[in-house]
Amino acid sequence: MIRGTIILLLCLFANLNISQNKLHLSTDRDSAQIGEPIALKIKLDYSADIGNVEWPEFKEDSIVGNNFEVWEVGELIKESEINENEANLSISQTLNVVSYQTGFTPFLPVSVVLDGDTLESNALLVTIAEVKVDTAQGFNDIKPVMHDPLTGWESFSLWLGNNWWWVAILLVAVAISLYFILRKKTEIAEPEIQLSLYEKYLLRLDELLNKELWTKEKVKEHYLELTDLIRSYYFDRFGVSTFEKTTNEIITITETINIDIEVSRELNHVFKVSEFVKFAKRIPSEFEILRHNETTKQLIEVTQPAEQVQTEET
Repeated sequence: MIRGTIILLLCLFANLNISQNKLHLSTDRDSAQIGEPIALKIKLDYSADIGNVEWPEFKEDSIVGNNFEVWEVGELIKESEINENEANLSISQTLNVVSYQTGFTPFLPVSVVLDGDTLESNALLVTIAEVKVDTAQGFNDIKPVMHDPLTGWESFSLWLGNNWWWVAILLVAVAISLYFILRKKTEIAEPEIQLSLYEKYLLRLDELLNKELWTKEKVKEHYLELTDLIRSYYFDRFGVSTFEKTTNEIITITETINIDIEVSRELNHVFKVSEFVKFAKRIPSEFEILRHNETTKQLIEVTQPAEQVQTEET
């Protein structure tokens, strides 16, 4: 009788410990556009009686939950709560994940191992919306090439006959300019403004962004100019030629360049999305486009030559 009572109490105590262990998944939103990041929080609440916790190792660019790509791995946070009766511990971690599969996309459970026993989390259902493209517009026919019926000399003679006074004024202006130039014994040349590599590419990037091609249904043209700018910067800044290389080769080159690992990862994503856009596999959201524009600016900022940084600080 006593032995049975002891066994019953042990079973009840074990069930109590198990009930205190909970692995829970939650997100900051239940719907997003394709390619838009979602903050996924993984939290484990467990009893202090647990001796060993085997937490899964999450890596960037890996796949979790079956169809979600990990963009960013947050810090592992451990907390404890102790009161008079019990002590509870918790571990949490936040991942930024994206999905390129549209519709109702399930996020499958993840698991941890507690003292050799596997504990699974809940599953989630996230709605991924596709960026809609207006395909109702018709195609315009290409106009035929028009040939000038006049010869080159006939065209020039006709233009000269209608604009002879402009030619006369130009000749007089040139003659007067030459007269004053030749009279000078010495010529003081104004110093030519030399742009640094940093200023040159910031100017090029600003000119591209001011076009706002993605707002004019020219996403492909925008990515072609953006990636050409990055390729040109690689050559001028690092002496690395990427103009006749594939996307995978450029990604490999990016990983060998001495730049911040976060910027390197974002640049790789820019080239991947550009490849999709090039072959019309998908159109990125405005959020992604703005993010890729900012990534290109960060590349120029964080890799500007040290002497340029010292000049600006002086």
